[in-house]
Amino acid sequence: MVASQVTDSSFANIPGPVHGGDWQGAVERYGWQPDEIFDFSANINPLGVPESVLEVLQSNLKAVERYPDPACRQLKKALATYLELEPEMIIAANGAVELIYLFCQTYKPRRVLVVEPTFGEYRHAARVCGAEVVDIKLKPAAGFVLDLVCWQKKLAGVELAFLCNPNNPTGQLLEADLLQALVATCQKQGVFLLIDESFLDFVPGWRQITCAPEAVNGKGVFIIRSLTKIFALPGLRLGFGIASPEIIRVLENRRQPWSVNILAQMAGVAALADDNYLKASRELIRQEKEYLYQELASLKGLNPFYPEVNYILTDISASGWTAPRLANALAREKILIRDCSSFVGLGPGFIRTAVRGRQANEKLLTALQFYL
Repeated sequence: MVASQVTDSSFANIPGPVHGGDWQGAVERYGWQPDEIFDFSANINPLGVPESVLEVLQSNLKAVERYPDPACRQLKKALATYLELEPEMIIAANGAVELIYLFCQTYKPRRVLVVEPTFGEYRHAARVCGAEVVDIKLKPAAGFVLDLVCWQKKLAGVELAFLCNPNNPTGQLLEADLLQALVATCQKQGVFLLIDESFLDFVPGWRQITCAPEAVNGKGVFIIRSLTKIFALPGLRLGFGIASPEIIRVLENRRQPWSVNILAQMAGVAALADDNYLKASRELIRQEKEYLYQELASLKGLNPFYPEVNYILTDISASGWTAPRLANALAREKILIRDCSSFVGLGPGFIRTAVRGRQANEKLLTALQFYL
């Protein structure tokens, strides 16, 4: 089915992705208050919103009486400084997901490649735009490592390929040589590559890892990033994209006006200037990731995969539990985890848990010890 044949009835037959962070569902089902819940299902910075951002928001609430800047000029300047790029190489967005859909709707690829398991919005955005989706299914037994030869073969006839780096939900970062080979293969075969780097800010030395240089040089690469994970702002929705000025202009002309609200723009400017918060975040994640990973690995029947970021994918198939049953049991303890049954290539034997602060991590581990 080509894009011109997509109808409203077609959309009804395309199931939407399942996500974590459904605290409202837990409130309705169990009667908890939001601040009672330990939410490990959403991969958000455990430090919470930076104080610098809260101060800006609290002192500018009346700004909602004004329209936001449709060009996001101050935010783009702040992003340009943070990224060491020019503002015309950046597009701001209402979360990184807006850019996934905007890109697909703008370029209307007919055949799209997705590496699974990964973020469900890639497949959904492609299908909504009428594209055929082909996939590469990474194998748990092989550590979810992407094979270059398989990638090269699957690119035949593909117009757009998605990569998530670090990948969600596996938490893995592509080796530098492999990433460059994947990019080079796409360039050689004329395949546009969209790389989701939404969790890259959690990785020390991210500037040496990002594919932003390939994107701004017009080499068929579009980078999307998120500010909601690293700065704990999922409720404001804030993300951005990186590409050549030519691609940015095309996308800007196709987007809806005022998609980034005025408070989100202010929050982004304040957050990007808070270097101390970023340093403290990466150190906290480093410590708690090691602690949580080692403790999960010590529990009978659990096989966690070592991550590079702030969440851990765990194989629980040897525990005698399924992910839906375990998620329901923990929810009664006011703990939410990500049941990974909805991820293509995983199924009911896998869960994902965010890395949080020590008190929350200990509560999760105590509950798991009780049930396992």
